[in-house]
Amino acid sequence: MKLASQFWHKVCRHYRTSRGLHIPPVEKSESNDQLRDKLEHTEEVIKRAMTLYKPNEMMLSFNGGKDCTVLLDILARMTPPSMPLGAVYVKSANPFEELEKFVDDSVQRYGLQLRRYEGVLKVAFEQLIAEDSQVKAIFLGCRRSDPESCNLYELEPTNNGWPAMMRIFPLLEWSYHDIWSYLRSNNLPYCCLYDQGYTSLGDRSSTRVNPSLLAYDEKLDKMTYRPAYELEDERLERFNRDEHGQASVSGSKQ
Repeated sequence: MKLASQFWHKVCRHYRTSRGLHIPPVEKSESNDQLRDKLEHTEEVIKRAMTLYKPNEMMLSFNGGKDCTVLLDILARMTPPSMPLGAVYVKSANPFEELEKFVDDSVQRYGLQLRRYEGVLKVAFEQLIAEDSQVKAIFLGCRRSDPESCNLYELEPTNNGWPAMMRIFPLLEWSYHDIWSYLRSNNLPYCCLYDQGYTSLGDRSSTRVNPSLLAYDEKLDKMTYRPAYELEDERLERFNRDEHGQASVSGSKQ
């Protein structure tokens, strides 16, 4: 058993190195100058949106993922306590229970006024506008590395037959590592699935643990999945997703 463990340790150590895995520190130093600059720019984008639209005309698209969790926290810090945040959540056909619970927890934590819909994203947004004609703009946590997001502007109206709204993308220039640096350096809660080897979350039918995070655990003496923040190569972020999801308000895919 000992010889077998030593063998697997050597094999898996090579595997971890070849897959670009690491265990980053949790210290405040992760919030480096570059991230501070990006945060300041994000706040400027949000301030610009707040000068163009009234509070009741803006909403956050929130699905419980890491990116929109960061955006929610930044918006909450910039919004007066007397002004509740409005958000919209579109439930997928086969959601993770853990993700559903995290959405509920976030509603309580931030005092969100959450509108819930089910089904296709485009139809859900059509329902939103039909129910509340005051909504004119929506905040989204998309980054340039997301599908169909590389050519987006920070403020860009919807197109291709989507309900007429202004899309606001405050996190476009953030990287995968920036997102995790913000979450961890600020000790923010996030969906527990990210600690189980998921790096990008969709629904159960299109999302699996990321094979890039499979590694040998010396304490447990077996192969396990590392948490999402230990993924070094951000190009592998969506390696656990089937890219045939529903159309999204950011582009043609979610």
